[in-house]
Amino acid sequence: MNDIGCVIYTETKSGIKAEWIFSENKNITKGFGIGTRITKLNTLNRFEGTFEIVYTDINGVKSPKLELIISFQAGYYYLTWINNNTTTDIGIGLLNDGKLSVGYRQWEKSLK
Repeated sequence: MNDIGCVIYTETKSGIKAEWIFSENKNITKGFGIGTRITKLNTLNRFEGTFEIVYTDINGVKSPKLELIISFQAGYYYLTWINNNTTTDIGIGLLNDGKLSVGYRQWEKSLK
């Protein structure tokens, strides 16, 4: 099994919430996340923008606060997760029933 993840984002009053799953070295982890919108809401593409987000796994372990940039291009969403000015993960997504469904992988592993 390759290192790959899936996350579903839902809009909240102040940003987004996430439900995620990730497989790495055949070990599967999952959890939730809460993101606060940093940029102004784009009413045409509501998930587009920059967010500060923290993810938590089912054991309560939290990620560092990440910058999540979601852009909309040619009918699809492109996502970049950044920690301390370094890209950590990349992903692509599409809208499904008002939620943003995204596949992602770690940045350094995508370069190999």
